[in-house]
Amino acid sequence: MKKSILFTGLIFLSFLYSCSSVKINYDKSTDFSQYHSFAFFKKGLDHLTIPAKKKRFVVKTISEILEQKGFEKSTHPDFIVNIFTDLYKRVDVYPGYYPYRRRVKKEIEGYLYIDIVDVKTKKVVWTGKTFISLQGNDYRKIRKAIERLLAKFPPQK
Repeated sequence: MKKSILFTGLIFLSFLYSCSSVKINYDKSTDFSQYHSFAFFKKGLDHLTIPAKKKRFVVKTISEILEQKGFEKSTHPDFIVNIFTDLYKRVDVYPGYYPYRRRVKKEIEGYLYIDIVDVKTKKVVWTGKTFISLQGNDYRKIRKAIERLLAKFPPQK
């Protein structure tokens, strides 16, 4: 009995971990202390498929967080920040008070990816993704998602 409860608990915990909204991966051989300055990948920003106002907010938020961590925005950076998304439209239909009336809720959500690319080697040395919802004007949720993601950059050994 105790073993089955423990087993069920472990399965539940592994499920929760796999549903985590933040995932990162990085090159463990990279010395992240060599990085002091950054810039954004312009072509990546041009192809970012989110509304212009939210795109500016995402870039500004990433810049602020990196600067708070001691990195400097530069025209001759040590690393490049590439941003891209994998978004989809989610439609939820809720029953109404009357059989012929239903409430439909549409949202745009998905994943925001951030790649850190070493300028010298032109290789991705850190990558992370976080779940975001672009519905409405709640910029606090977007900021929190980016903060959670960049809390793991640079990786601590």
